[in-house]
Amino acid sequence: MKMNIGIFQYEMQDESPLEKIDRLAALLNEKPQLDLVVCPELFISGYGSFEKIKEYSENRDGKFANTIASLAKKTCTAIVYGYPELQGDSLFNAAQLFDSKGISIANHRKKMLPPTADESKIFTPGQDSSIVSINGIKIAIVICYELEFPELIRELALQDVQLIIAPTGQSSNWPAAALHNCRTRAFENGIFVAYANSTGMLNDINFMGESKIIGPDGIDLVNAEQGEKLICAEINTDDILLVREKLPYLDDSRKLY
Repeated sequence: MKMNIGIFQYEMQDESPLEKIDRLAALLNEKPQLDLVVCPELFISGYGSFEKIKEYSENRDGKFANTIASLAKKTCTAIVYGYPELQGDSLFNAAQLFDSKGISIANHRKKMLPPTADESKIFTPGQDSSIVSINGIKIAIVICYELEFPELIRELALQDVQLIIAPTGQSSNWPAAALHNCRTRAFENGIFVAYANSTGMLNDINFMGESKIIGPDGIDLVNAEQGEKLICAEINTDDILLVREKLPYLDDSRKLY
């Protein structure tokens, strides 16, 4: 199975969610062949400002969600984006996936919340994994810090997930996560990883970019490095079989469970 994936590496700035979505729309209009595009963690609100997170929080079918759903349908492109989800009295760090028809098929709530930017104080932890299929490819969504837990990604890989989608808000304070951990998760499980980070400076946080799509051999298919841009690559799940024939990490790991 093949899929054309894009990552929108957004440059953080103080602007409204609708202005951000317009930026995404302009880039998607230049790339009409994408099956899926991934936006960063808390794309709607920005990261690091509790005031903005509260201001732009909404339920999963709120105003901004409907705008992105319409964009997905218009461009025939599935879209994953991060946003602060409000349900009742609970606030979640969430990532929603609209398919190419504008239908919500996943809404992942971040389970592992770091102390960074008071996430563990601001948000309620999610409970469930989020696994769906697009174009016959089994996909799981994880958010930023969750990708840094090898046990979590191994568990998903053992459920035959072939592609990890990871919206993230990684700062330059912890460069190993963006430079090494995401590639290791792909390599040690023989899976694809789409790692979508922000870039630029906002709320005294320097977002380090380095968005990338990584093959099951742990090597980048494409890397955004710095600056705002839309990067694209085609993945082919046949590559997973080729890698695992040479390095059967996943099969051998089953002996440990």
